[in-house]
Amino acid sequence: MEWEDTKENFVPVKQGHSAAALSTPLSVAKRSRELEEAKRTFLENIKTAEDPLAAWQRYIKWTQEQFAAQGSKSELQQVLELATKTLSSTKRHNNDVRFLRIWVQYADCLPDPSDVFLYLENHGIGRDHALLYEAYATYLELKGNFQQAGLVYQEGINRLAKPVQRLKQKYAAFQQRMEKRVQRQSSEA
Repeated sequence: MEWEDTKENFVPVKQGHSAAALSTPLSVAKRSRELEEAKRTFLENIKTAEDPLAAWQRYIKWTQEQFAAQGSKSELQQVLELATKTLSSTKRHNNDVRFLRIWVQYADCLPDPSDVFLYLENHGIGRDHALLYEAYATYLELKGNFQQAGLVYQEGINRLAKPVQRLKQKYAAFQQRMEKRVQRQSSEA
């Protein structure tokens, strides 16, 4: 086996990489066949799973591990998009934080996730979870829409999104950043 056919540079991921995935060198063609077979197996398992959310989470984690070397989110984005579309066909998962996490991961893959957050709001997905408001407010803050970000935090707190204490802490940190921002602007003027 040629060294050039097996070496890869792996991009770090928050969850880390599976030792088995990192230590098994494969030829490109063989790896491609095995990946396609594994994808088919995951999708079949999802169809028959008692808990489809857990099955999707396993598939998403596997995708992150297998495609981390490419440094691209395209494969992960495709899986997340398929998961969100498939699971949205029923309202059964709307209040499950695992479903919300999948949506937030999907939003993180997009250059402009504003439509995702509007969809979540319009369909009542994740309304009771602080994660929704934290993710949306963070996106708005990064975009420079500070006033709207503050309103999103307040909405989550008013709805007592769980865990509300963590949401209050994030909001307090946001308010401190805004105070520092105003101070910087006034000292520059």
